[in-house]
Amino acid sequence: MSDATEQHGPELAELMTGACYCLATRRASRRMIRTYDAALAGQGLTISQLATLAWVKGLRKPTVQKIADLMEMDQSALSRGLVPLDRDGLISSSPDAKDKRKRVLALTAKGETALTKGAVEWARAQRQIEEELAARGDDLARLLSGINALAVAGEQTD
Repeated sequence: MSDATEQHGPELAELMTGACYCLATRRASRRMIRTYDAALAGQGLTISQLATLAWVKGLRKPTVQKIADLMEMDQSALSRGLVPLDRDGLISSSPDAKDKRKRVLALTAKGETALTKGAVEWARAQRQIEEELAARGDDLARLLSGINALAVAGEQTD
């Protein structure tokens, strides 16, 4: 029996060893976010902002609630995240024609440029992550498939 197990019990010892799937995923996520954010810094964007711009461009009628749902975010958290995009002139918003309580978002010309340039930097960060994981022999396709399967399973139980 390890010292941690004797001192804290088996459950807490397991948690402290890094075997917790949730905490390990969060730790890896923070590292990946730093990698993507560093790559996008020259464009003045974060990975969350780039994703938001991509959803605004990709959706037919991008409302704040629709994007928040797709990004698994609270609407108020997304609204706070939209402030710098609006302030920097990357997005615009207007009331929905049918429901004035909803805001419909659109990319400005500056936002289109930021998204296009940001996508190039995103791709560089993506390749960097792939290279790091491949160098360790990790099966990236299987890892991503498992993570996405967990996300879909969560959506089905919500």
